[in-house]
Amino acid sequence: MGKLPITVMGFRCDRCGHEWVPRDSESEPRVCPKCKSPYWNKPRKIASATSYEDFRDKIVATLKASSQPLTWTDIRTRSGLPQKFPNNGWVHRMEKEVGLHRQRDQHGVIHWQVRIGTSVPDKIDANADASTPAKTPHSTGTPASRKKGALE
Repeated sequence: MGKLPITVMGFRCDRCGHEWVPRDSESEPRVCPKCKSPYWNKPRKIASATSYEDFRDKIVATLKASSQPLTWTDIRTRSGLPQKFPNNGWVHRMEKEVGLHRQRDQHGVIHWQVRIGTSVPDKIDANADASTPAKTPHSTGTPASRKKGALE
């Protein structure tokens, strides 16, 4: 009696990578037996995470290419950004770094523009706020210098 390879069809979870041979080969499993995911046969969608630098560069390039201020919808459409709304923290950071200026008109529509003569910094120094002196904590005094209670 010799050994021979036998090939059996099985399944592989696209989420956790687990491979198994089902008991019932006629029907497809509902969940992965290891991670219990009902989406075991659907690959994960890769989220297109935009970094701040890409966000900033696309907005600045779009605004500089335009001769007039643009709304967020115009900027997003022209630059191909996936965000429906801009990240507020990033927008405030751009106002400081690249001179972004936002102006609300009489209808409440916000128009964006970059001030003339501003450039996109290559690398922002993480210690930019280090030029201001750090506040030293005030001394609270020794226990002897504190006000004594009535019972002491």
